[in-house]
Amino acid sequence: MSIESLEHIMRNRMRMILRHTWLVAVLGTLVVIGAVWAAFYITTEAERLRIAAAPNDSKFVEALSEQIARRHNLHLKLVPAIGPQEVAEDMKNGKADLAILPSPANESLKWPVVAILRQNVMALIVPPPASEKKGKKSGKIEKISQLAGHRVGIVTGNEASPELLRTVLDHYGVPAAKVTVSEIDPKNIAGAIKNNQVDVLFVAGAATGAAISSAVKAASRNGDAPSFVDIDQADGIAKRNPVFDSIDIDAGTFGGTPPTPDDSLKTLSFAQYLVARKSASDSVIATLAKIIYASRQALAAAMPGEIKIEAPSTDKDADVVAHPGALAYLNDSQQSFFDKYGDDIFYGMLIFPVFGSALAGVATYLRRDTRTRRLRLLQRVLDLVRKAHAAQNLEALEQLQIEADNLVIAIVHQGEREEFDETVRMSFAFALDQLRFAIAGRRTAILDHAEQAGENTAKPPGQAAAA
Repeated sequence: MSIESLEHIMRNRMRMILRHTWLVAVLGTLVVIGAVWAAFYITTEAERLRIAAAPNDSKFVEALSEQIARRHNLHLKLVPAIGPQEVAEDMKNGKADLAILPSPANESLKWPVVAILRQNVMALIVPPPASEKKGKKSGKIEKISQLAGHRVGIVTGNEASPELLRTVLDHYGVPAAKVTVSEIDPKNIAGAIKNNQVDVLFVAGAATGAAISSAVKAASRNGDAPSFVDIDQADGIAKRNPVFDSIDIDAGTFGGTPPTPDDSLKTLSFAQYLVARKSASDSVIATLAKIIYASRQALAAAMPGEIKIEAPSTDKDADVVAHPGALAYLNDSQQSFFDKYGDDIFYGMLIFPVFGSALAGVATYLRRDTRTRRLRLLQRVLDLVRKAHAAQNLEALEQLQIEADNLVIAIVHQGEREEFDETVRMSFAFALDQLRFAIAGRRTAILDHAEQAGENTAKPPGQAAAA
């Protein structure tokens, strides 16, 4: 099929459709309704967000998923990771849209913050010696500088890491090579202390959370509570490294019997952030932020002592950059459906009548073009009628008959492309009858004239004169 034939077919189909104004109106209405429905479906479809988290934060993801499920407009999918560095890698590689990261983690502040989930604190726990006499403390480790030559066990399953410990040791000038570092499962703390495998335990987590309180309980001996190493230069470390803050832990915060610590403890704290990719939709993150902040009590109840949600600073000069979606919720500047799409709807209502007018204009043009074709065909029939009356010989009539046959074929084809009404059919029928009668009448006249001329030629001149 040639391009011209295809174009011809498409034009015919378009004319057939546009001839029925009511059909065009119905189809146009259905198209508009379909477009509105599609836009509404796309804007209200449940968003799916992938969130990367270490094992100690997976319970929070479950609690948050339960709160989200009640609203049916978001879905969270957990992307499990071994630790903070793996979580950061998942975000960097595009495997996650959200992540739970501690502030000291590499590139943790590369992504904007949705919420601060809690403040973690560091605890250096010194188990009581097995043979310690009451009131005797000369053999205990009381300062960071005394860690050189000792064994530090980093309790796993919390925010403690060798990097955090190294940050503290480097500030105090304690060579890392002089400190023996090992990792200890929380279940093996009591056995490691009993077997004299560690001198100090390093834990990091919520001050009232299970990680520190469990380690304190496991480090107790015969009713004697462990002691703690002050990070007395916490203010200086915090000034040199903004991801940390200096904090004083009140007596008894870690729990236990007797209560621990027994006196105020100076240490470092750092935030646990929920961050999002910059490319994440502002409206989706705003919805997520609304759910998180509206469910703070429920989330805290699901994880007692572990979660204390806070909002990041909304100041322009803040150290932490809030995600624009979270910022919109915190500043009460969220846009509703009509706020976001009101202009589009308004301009659409303005454009649609123009589109309708253009469609009507096209229909009118095609109708006028069709009417012009009909008038041209009719005019050709009438022209042939005049030519038939003026024909001088049979050869001219034969040529007119051929043109008439071709014209009949053109009229039939035109009738196939469009449905003629009664008036048009009568006009063509009358004109074709006139043409047929004109050709037949002129042929008879020419033949009669030829016969008369032949008879006159056949008679002798005398007879012709007598006649």
